[in-house]
Amino acid sequence: MNGKNLQAIRKELGWTQFQLAKVIRVTANTVARWEREERAITEPMAMLIETVYAGEKKLRHVKSRKR
Repeated sequence: MNGKNLQAIRKELGWTQFQLAKVIRVTANTVARWEREERAITEPMAMLIETVYAGEKKLRHVKSRKR
């Protein structure tokens, strides 16, 4: 995962850097550095982000079906 992928995921979720950071327990500054590709996203962190993203997509799908 690179910074552009991360930013696309975050924006698709409609989250700020702060909101994403809070969920994955890092600082908003860390998310910003990842997005600017000043720091590499480790594989375990990339997997966590992808898991959070998949879970949010599934949750939104379930909620939209209940309407």
